[in-house]
Amino acid sequence: MDEFATTPSSAVRATFQGVAFANVATIMLLEGAVAALYGPLVPTIAERFHVSLPEAGLVLGVHFFGALVGVPLGWLAMRRVPGSVVVSSALICLSIGALGVALATWWGLFIACAFVVGVGFGGLSISLNTFLAMSSLLGRARRLSFANAGYGVGSVVGPLLVVLARPHNFRFLFAGVAATAVLLSAFTRGIIAPPQTVESRQLEIEYAHVQRRSILITFIAAYVLYVAAETSASDWIASQLHGEGYSTSIGSLVTGGFWLGLALGRSMGGQLYKRFSETPLVLGGLSGAALLGFVAYSGLAAPYTYPALGLALALVYPMGLVWYTRLCPLESNGIAIIVFFMSAGGIIGPVLESSIVSLTSVHAVPLVIAALAGLDLAVFASARRFAPHAVGR
Repeated sequence: MDEFATTPSSAVRATFQGVAFANVATIMLLEGAVAALYGPLVPTIAERFHVSLPEAGLVLGVHFFGALVGVPLGWLAMRRVPGSVVVSSALICLSIGALGVALATWWGLFIACAFVVGVGFGGLSISLNTFLAMSSLLGRARRLSFANAGYGVGSVVGPLLVVLARPHNFRFLFAGVAATAVLLSAFTRGIIAPPQTVESRQLEIEYAHVQRRSILITFIAAYVLYVAAETSASDWIASQLHGEGYSTSIGSLVTGGFWLGLALGRSMGGQLYKRFSETPLVLGGLSGAALLGFVAYSGLAAPYTYPALGLALALVYPMGLVWYTRLCPLESNGIAIIVFFMSAGGIIGPVLESSIVSLTSVHAVPLVIAALAGLDLAVFASARRFAPHAVGR
C-alpha cells in the first residue's frame, strides 16, 4: 500500500460529514429497489394499461435509456454546482417521475414518467460513485463497497415489496419511492463536494498520466463486460432453472440469492481490502465467477451456485473503481465516462444471452456467463501493465 502515499490531497474532492454516508448507502438501496421493481410488475403493467406483454416490457428499456441520459446531465451538473445540490436534484427528479408513475392513467404518460425516473437514477449513479471514488483514500474501498452493497440489498428488497404489497398495488409502491426520495434529499448537506473549477481541471491536465487514454479504454471495456456478465446472470437465472425443471418460485428465490450474495460480498469489501489490494480482489472474483459459471451448467448444482456467483462478482465493481483511481488519482472525468459506457453492458449481455439461447437452448446460459467473466478477467488482468501515477515522479 506504500504506493498510495504519493497520492496528492487534490485527488480528494469529496467528504461525507454527519449522516451523509449513511444517506448515500440508503439512496443506493433505493436505486436497487427501483431497478428491481419493474421486472416483477411487467404482467401487471400490461394488464393495467391494456398493452401487450412485450410492449409493457419496454418500460425496462425506457428506464435505462433515461439513466443513460441522466449520466451526462449529472456529470455536467457536478462541474457547476456543489455535490449536495446534484444529489438532491437527482432525488427530486426521481421522486417526480415515481409520483407520475403512481398517478399515470394512460400508457404514454406512464412511459414518460418512467423515463424521468431513469434520468434521476442516472444522475445519482454518476454523482454518488464519483464522490465515493474521489473521497479520502483512507476508507475509500470500504465506502465504495458498503454503499454499493446497498444497491444489492435494494435489488432483493424490491421484489419482496411487490410480493408483500401485491402487484396490483404497484402505484402505492412508487408513491412510497417518491416520498422516500424526497425524505433522503433533506439529508444531503453533509456531502461536501465543491464544483470542479477551471483551475482544478487545469491541475488534472498538468498531472494527467501519459497513459490515461489506454487506461480509460481498458477500464471501459472491463466494466462493459462486467455489467454484461452481471445482467446476464440476474436476468436469466430463473429461465435456466425453469428449463432444468425447477419451479418459478425456486427461480425467483435463487435470483434473490444471487443479489443477496452480491450485497454480502460488498459489505465485506472493507475488511477484505485490509488484507488484500484491489487487484487480487478483482481478478480473484472474476476467476471464481468464470469457474462457477461452468459449475452452474449442471442442473443439480445451479441453484446452489448462483448465490456464490453473486458473492464472487460482488467486489469487481467497487474495487475496479479503486484500481482506476489509483492509476489516475487526479482524473475524475474518466469515472463519468466509465459509468456512461458501462450501461452498454446492460444491453449487450442480455441481447447476447438471448441470441445464444435462441440458437441453442436455455442450458447455454451459465456458459455465456462464464465466457463473459473470463473475457472480463483477461481485460482487467491487462491493466496490470499500467504503473500507478505518482506526483513528482
